[in-house]
Amino acid sequence: MLRAIQDKLADWTTRCGLWLKALLVWLLARALLATIRVRQVGAALGAPGDALPGPGIYAFWHGRQLALFKAIPVKGLVVLTSLSRDGELQSRILRRFGLEVVRGSSSRGGLGGLLALGRRLKAGRSVGMAVDGPRGPTYSAKPGAVALASQTATPIIPLGACFQRRWELTRAWDRFQIPKPFTTAWFALGAPIHIPAHLTPQELQEKVEEINASLLALTREVETRAQQQEHGDGL
Repeated sequence: MLRAIQDKLADWTTRCGLWLKALLVWLLARALLATIRVRQVGAALGAPGDALPGPGIYAFWHGRQLALFKAIPVKGLVVLTSLSRDGELQSRILRRFGLEVVRGSSSRGGLGGLLALGRRLKAGRSVGMAVDGPRGPTYSAKPGAVALASQTATPIIPLGACFQRRWELTRAWDRFQIPKPFTTAWFALGAPIHIPAHLTPQELQEKVEEINASLLALTREVETRAQQQEHGDGL
């Protein structure tokens, strides 16, 4: 009896701690993002806040998620977070930003997470996926987004983003970017990549490499523009 009470108290304490931490992070992030300007590089596939026709799978790199809150041209995006404790904290924060969260990863609960994302896509919702997760290596796409797109006949839309002035968590594998106040978030949307059904393993790998190449090119593009603007060479 005493052990059960202690377990419930520990669980309650953990949940309260997560709730408070998520609230504080959200408040700080919201205040910081309110100072950020948004600039798009390249052809305007969609401006921030404008919905694109039909659902899509927005593919991006880990570590640049904060910039996406300002850049992704879709409201109510569905995102995947891990089943870890860090994933629980991320889920609570993301929900406060108005995103729908599905739990799972490529290492734990991955199939269930992808199936849930597939159901959302078939219901007409768009999905966001960090394609180099959950543990890297950085800027190396995994096949999950391609498999999901193949099963749901949904295009993948590569998205590159960065902050012009930022702090980077250099000890984190994804070098998570935190914007400095009043900086600019740069983003670029790539051409939609259509994935056929019933891919062979070789075809699947080729599509993964195509997405990887597109994301690397978009990342170079936004980073170059951000550096030019910072040094007074931009538009």
